[in-house]
Amino acid sequence: MPKGKRKIEITDAEEGPEPAETEEPPRDNGDDEQFEEGSEVQTAENAEEDAPIAELQAEIRRLQQELEEERDKRLRAIAELQNYRKRTTREQREKARYAGQPVLSRILPVMDNLRRILEHEADAGTEDFATGVRMTVDEFFRVLDELGVGVLDCEGEPFDPAVHDAVARVETDEVPEGTIVEVDTPGYCLHDRCLRPARVVVATRPEGRGDNEENDEESAS
Repeated sequence: MPKGKRKIEITDAEEGPEPAETEEPPRDNGDDEQFEEGSEVQTAENAEEDAPIAELQAEIRRLQQELEEERDKRLRAIAELQNYRKRTTREQREKARYAGQPVLSRILPVMDNLRRILEHEADAGTEDFATGVRMTVDEFFRVLDELGVGVLDCEGEPFDPAVHDAVARVETDEVPEGTIVEVDTPGYCLHDRCLRPARVVVATRPEGRGDNEENDEESAS
């Protein structure tokens, strides 16, 4: 070895640095970003598609509610119409049933005069006259009966202000107080309605009897 030169030995420790591990090159995120952007676009499209469906469903519910309301109105209208028809029919039947009431009310005084004639048939003159009047009265009553008119035969019955009109009172012990003892003018009814109340005489308790009964009861006690 020449003088002044050193031999350089290369050991393993002094060998050059080991080559670094090759790092994987960074992956391009463009695909992920593209995917996310695509997802967002798809979600937005789905939302846009769902919005008209929700509006249609809301519109269907609104129309169903309106349909139910119209159905209820229709049912109520039908019920009201049926009630109106029934009420009209009933009123017309009632009106027809009592249509002759005004005419009959004017005929009744004539009937009263005919009855008075019969009460004095002894003074009427001839028997033929009385028979003719009696036949007229019988015929007249037959017609009234066909029209639904009846006579209120109320002598001996209790006084009823709905069908009787008291024109006088008689003190008597023979019948209970409030009993009709005489009919001055007959009353008439049309079916179940009073056409004219009967004018009657009603029994009343004699004066002083009530006081005497009270005194007798006090004495007995």
